[in-house]
Amino acid sequence: MATLPRINFTHTGTFCADLDNMVEFYCQKLGFIVSDKGVASTGHRLFFMTQNPEVHHQLVLFDGKPTDLPFNPINQLSFLLDSLDDLKSYYAFAKANGIQNIDQVDHGNAWSMYFKDPEGNPIEMYVDSPFYTNQPCREPLDLDQSSEEILARTEAMCRRRPGFQTREEWMQSIRERIAEQRVRW
Repeated sequence: MATLPRINFTHTGTFCADLDNMVEFYCQKLGFIVSDKGVASTGHRLFFMTQNPEVHHQLVLFDGKPTDLPFNPINQLSFLLDSLDDLKSYYAFAKANGIQNIDQVDHGNAWSMYFKDPEGNPIEMYVDSPFYTNQPCREPLDLDQSSEEILARTEAMCRRRPGFQTREEWMQSIRERIAEQRVRW
């Protein structure tokens, strides 16, 4: 049996009853910056937040948490892999081991696969791409394609969208924004 690639827990998404208050708290009290914001495919407003210029988001806050009934606020648990080939290996492993309903997504800045654990908690396994495009971005991905085909398709897609940057350019802009935030403290 082959050894599986290493995974790293990197971020969580959570639903909020008062999204604007939560964003303000994480920015003003914990020093996060908003790295992107928009509307998810579900219609929920969302904010991507980070304190690390190498990580697009460490936290994703969504609106839509009901206040009048029990609700699991966890949107997803996300695990970072080291390479696109590692993601492809996990995809093949998941399929071979009976994981159903795997959603493959090209986010432009990352390639992801989503599925649920036995209790229905959403899991994301992903790897960063060498590109940046405004988020949210959700395009089809086919992990059965070669890595070269996936890379070329993603780059072409990102270049068509507004705000294209390389991952390195994006990280530098985030470094500068984080430095500005820390000066204000």
